[in-house]
Amino acid sequence: MIADDHPIVVVALVEILGVVLGGDQIVVDSVPDGDSLLQRLESQSWDYLVLDLHMPGRFKNVSLLQQVLAMQPQLQTLIYTGIDHPCLALAALELGARGYVLKSSGGGIVVDALRAVMSGKDYVDPAIDLAAAKSHPWHQLTSGERGVLVALARGENLQAIALDSGRSYKTVTTHKYNALRKLGLRSNDEIGHYLEKHGLGHVLASE
Repeated sequence: MIADDHPIVVVALVEILGVVLGGDQIVVDSVPDGDSLLQRLESQSWDYLVLDLHMPGRFKNVSLLQQVLAMQPQLQTLIYTGIDHPCLALAALELGARGYVLKSSGGGIVVDALRAVMSGKDYVDPAIDLAAAKSHPWHQLTSGERGVLVALARGENLQAIALDSGRSYKTVTTHKYNALRKLGLRSNDEIGHYLEKHGLGHVLASE
């Protein structure tokens, strides 16, 4: 299954799959949006999925991948995207994607990725620096610090965060200022922009 809202991408991927496996050895179908993909997965099983994380539909980004794998955990999923943020790639792989490839990398990389995934291996585009993602300051925050920043980015205030989490106002405030210092931020207003800039916008829906 190919899930992508750009018809020319679908056509190119079908041709590439023909090169990898031979056109008469596979059945390929496609959907143009996330909602259609989830509807198809309710009634049909597929061996492999090439997934664009940003398509029309209720779910986008990592949330769409979560929905897909919740419905069919065995589905071998290759992310094929224009988004080159290492942190997003790391999040997708940690959730269960078997590969992550950039659309800008060319057909040879896609072929390598498809062959790897179909052989039961993981594949990460050489242009993605996973080591940088793993050492990113966001991942150096404690879970409490991340939770407070995500809540603040969603528009919650410190008192509400303290009540909802069962922690003291002082503890929540300490988490906030420690996290802002570690990320080099000065105010709540900078959090959302920081997350989007670093490919971490998905945490607002998943944390």
